[in-house]
Amino acid sequence: MGYGMGYGMGMGGGVLMWIVLLVIIGFVVYYFAKNKNANGSNSSQQVLGPDAMEIAKIRLAKGEISSEEFEDIKKSIL
Repeated sequence: MGYGMGYGMGMGGGVLMWIVLLVIIGFVVYYFAKNKNANGSNSSQQVLGPDAMEIAKIRLAKGEISSEEFEDIKKSIL
């Protein structure tokens, strides 16, 4: 057996290994870049600001809604 005939030890095997490695790194970078704004979840939507329950509590405290309306909102959220 001459040079390059054994299990990727030659020039062709090394180049193929680097191409496969670069493709894998590319997929990993793409995956993390795509899911960067997901805050650790699989969802692609990001919640900005207070959640619905906090808004309802603030509105109740300001007197914009009554206790009954707050309870209705709470039931529909949970």
